[in-house]
Amino acid sequence: MLKWSIERKTIAGFALAGLAALLVLASVYLTAQNFVASSRRVWQSMDITSTRERVYSALVDTVLAQRSYVVTRDLQYLQERQRALLRLREQSINLGRVSADSSTEFRSLLGQLQPSLESLTGLFDRVMELQSGPAGVDSPSSVLMQLQARQELLKVRAILDRMDRLEQQMLAQRLADDRRSARLLWLWLAGIGITLLVTLGWLLRRILADLQERRTVENRLHEANRFLESLLESIPAMVFAKDAQTLRFVRLNRAGEQLLGYPRAALIGKSDADFFPPAQAEFFIGKDRDVLRHHELLDIPEEEIDTRELGRRILHTRKVPVFDAEGEPALLLGVSIDITSEKENERRILALNEQLRRHSRLLESSNRELESFCYSVSHDLRAPLRAINGFARLLQLDSALQLGEQGMRYLNTICSASEQMGRLIDDLLEFSRLGRQNLESDSVDMTSLARDALRDILSSRAGTTPAVVIESLPDIRGDRRLLRLTWLNLLDNAVKYAGGVAQPHITVAAQAQSNEIVYQVRDNGIGFDMQYYDKLFGVFQRLHSSADYPGTGVGLAIAQRVVARHGGRIWAESTLGQGATFFFALPLAG
Repeated sequence: MLKWSIERKTIAGFALAGLAALLVLASVYLTAQNFVASSRRVWQSMDITSTRERVYSALVDTVLAQRSYVVTRDLQYLQERQRALLRLREQSINLGRVSADSSTEFRSLLGQLQPSLESLTGLFDRVMELQSGPAGVDSPSSVLMQLQARQELLKVRAILDRMDRLEQQMLAQRLADDRRSARLLWLWLAGIGITLLVTLGWLLRRILADLQERRTVENRLHEANRFLESLLESIPAMVFAKDAQTLRFVRLNRAGEQLLGYPRAALIGKSDADFFPPAQAEFFIGKDRDVLRHHELLDIPEEEIDTRELGRRILHTRKVPVFDAEGEPALLLGVSIDITSEKENERRILALNEQLRRHSRLLESSNRELESFCYSVSHDLRAPLRAINGFARLLQLDSALQLGEQGMRYLNTICSASEQMGRLIDDLLEFSRLGRQNLESDSVDMTSLARDALRDILSSRAGTTPAVVIESLPDIRGDRRLLRLTWLNLLDNAVKYAGGVAQPHITVAAQAQSNEIVYQVRDNGIGFDMQYYDKLFGVFQRLHSSADYPGTGVGLAIAQRVVARHGGRIWAESTLGQGATFFFALPLAG
């Protein structure tokens, strides 16, 4: 065998390190180029997805604005419809621009989307023209045109959904390719690093061996043996060594004595068959032979062992062969950690987790059943309620003279009660729908939203108009339609309960904090007693007489659910006879 000098070994080590560095740099450069190209493709996919969502949002805004205009005849909604149509055309053009390099199937869908959007826009114009004409919303032509528009809308939605799925599949494929490239890079670098470390370690060991004198080596070995002996005795896990030929114990530390319950003098020179039940001894010996036969570390996550004093325990054991100078196994080294307590804790945790999951599933099922029940019952109550109210009104018109004053009073009571129940059913339906509707996330102008809600409330109320101050409110990201319900209910409460004072006054303000915005509605009305606060946001819970302050008792529950769905919180403060302040906090977008 060629014996190298220290100089040649040093030069060989540096040459190997330089070669490894060059290989690493080349691998990093090629992988970085691949990552840059892949990042561009991923960014393009995200741009396409974002543009497609803006097309869909503009389409939804067009439909909502058109419906609002037909119902309210408010020109503001007509202007919103025109702006939405402009956004729709602009975003559809942008979608074609950003997807120029997309797949053939995606471009085919894009070619179908443009004509469909044009056709849908024409149908929308025709529907609005018919609904605005003398025939009205329910004319046969309008109904037929609405059906055609709905079919075309479903077609557009299907095209957009297919585009989204295609782009998501392409994005997933690109990300998978990136991960595969990253894994290959890490494997390549790990292989280079391990090879370099092993080779340099070998060279370093040979160099040190050449430099050290025999006496120095012997002294250091002696010190190392004493240190290892002390370390072995201090390890809190059982460490043992067996002869590779006979599989008899040749070494055991103090932790092993304490675990097994035998002094090491009684164990040394004996095998597993001398201390453990036959089945356990056969299992241990079989694993030992596997380690020695395959010349590699064996990890046994769980094995049971019967000890002398501690009973049956569960161990996590690792066994590895120790080789002699000729490369043949001389010893079998094992390390066993007692994991009995951990396993018991793990079983308890698993049982608790399963119980928690079971309770969670039951709770979700109960919530779904309750919402479905509320919706079904409320929906089914509408028909008989309309019949009661309708026939009572007919009876008032046709038989007023025969019924007399008392009979008419009874009929008025029936009609008022049925109308109150109708409002209650409407609120209950709205409350049940809140749990099933998808939550949109857009930038919401809260100042404009609060003012619109106040206008709607004041336009439907008679009597003294309160003085209302709406300060500039910070915008928030959320569902505009649902947040409008919150403002409607809180402002309606403030107007209603401040109406009984001489000079009603309402203030709407907000304060931005570090991670949320707190909005508040303050009035100088009759207030409420804080000892009944726990009933304030419950369904059908009222703190004042419905004769004095009409309502259904669902409004605050709706407001609470809307705020909760946005991840926020709602609360109130009041003193009886001195007004009330309602707060709701919404988190800032992260």
